Amino acid sequence: MPPDCVLCVDDEAIILASLKVELRNEFGKELDIEIAMSGDEALELADAIHAEGRTLLLTVTDQRMPGMDGSEFLIKLKKKFPEVLGIMLTGFSEIEAIKRAINEAGLFRFISKPWSSLDLRMAVRQAVEHRRLEILNRKLHRQVEAMNRTILATLESVVDINDPETYDHVRRVSAYATEIARAAGLDVAARRRIFVFAPLHDIGKIGISREILGKPGPLTDEEREIVKSHVIIGQKLVRDIDADPVLMEIIKSHHERWDGKGYCEGLAGEAIPLSARIVAIADVFDAVLSNRPYKKAIDFSSAVEIIRAGSGTYFDPCLVDAFLGCEESLRAIASGDEGAIIDEVENEG
Repeated sequence: MPPDCVLCVDDEAIILASLKVELRNEFGKELDIEIAMSGDEALELADAIHAEGRTLLLTVTDQRMPGMDGSEFLIKLKKKFPEVLGIMLTGFSEIEAIKRAINEAGLFRFISKPWSSLDLRMAVRQAVEHRRLEILNRKLHRQVEAMNRTILATLESVVDINDPETYDHVRRVSAYATEIARAAGLDVAARRRIFVFAPLHDIGKIGISREILGKPGPLTDEEREIVKSHVIIGQKLVRDIDADPVLMEIIKSHHERWDGKGYCEGLAGEAIPLSARIVAIADVFDAVLSNRPYKKAIDFSSAVEIIRAGSGTYFDPCLVDAFLGCEESLRAIASGDEGAIIDEVENEG
């Protein structure tokens, strides 16, 4: 693979040459040091680096340049390549430019001119290590998510073979939970995690006998405790696979109640993980909409009223408000149109 890149920007050739020499002395062949004599040229070069499949880690730019100054360049670069870090070479009198670069471009560091060679090399080294750690973390996260999704698909297949109704239930719960998360203002990454892991909320029921789960009448106290144990079983199933913490939160806490009267730990309020609070609403909502051996399904409006009535006791009131705010999307899912939700989240990922 080609080396990662650092891009230096200055309108004075002698300064660019100095920067290039200092960084080559520090990094040798570890990095490609690219140079540009204007913000426009630098933006074009950043596009070319990206098109070639190389990784631009950071830019080192002067602030005072004719035409596009350093802060404007960093802001434009941030819009195109938000992950690239910026170091600005500037004078103390240019505090407003520094503020703008920090606020609008996430400036990583600024170095006063004339700069110290040690300060420059240290700042660039820190930025390079910071970016490489971010890249590694993203790669590891994708690997873990891929592993988790493989496990999810395997476990879903087991559930589908043994209990098709449960399989349909978990897919709908995933779609409902994703819409509630969207209405609650969660970002794309958080929504995707809920979408991926919500179907496993009841995975521990694999360890509960079908005679109990499918019993047409009321459960005995002993049978009820056996059913509750699916939370513990589910935790054991995923404990040793280095699973995403959100998966464990959902499995462990989706039967907790806002008022503290749920199980298994009796957590209350915001002590219950947000992901589990969202899935709790989606789970109950789909349960009351579904036919079960021991009960008949109710209509959509009545199911919505059950969630509304549970605000502040069973459910987080703010999330109930979010739930009520996306009622039309939830109605579409209940009618069997969860495919659009699933496709959208897949595309976001």
